[in-house]
Amino acid sequence: MDEYRLYLRFEAVEILRSLRGAQRLAIIAFVDSLKSDPNSRGDYSEADETGREVEIKVVGGVAITFWPDHAAKEVKVVDVRRADRA
Repeated sequence: MDEYRLYLRFEAVEILRSLRGAQRLAIIAFVDSLKSDPNSRGDYSEADETGREVEIKVVGGVAITFWPDHAAKEVKVVDVRRADRA
């Protein structure tokens, strides 16, 4: 399977900028892994506001919400927030 491109919402990038050290590296490594494994499952899934099923993966105390867009060959990372606020 060809690697997918990553789409990160601007707000998600802003949260990543605020993180440091091992936590930031673990989150970046997970998000980067989605390019080669776009069907990766989160720790749980839920429907977003449009009814689309999204995956939520908790990494380093941060909840990452994503979904694969197979038509565009992208993984869309639509939310990154502290897990206690997810």
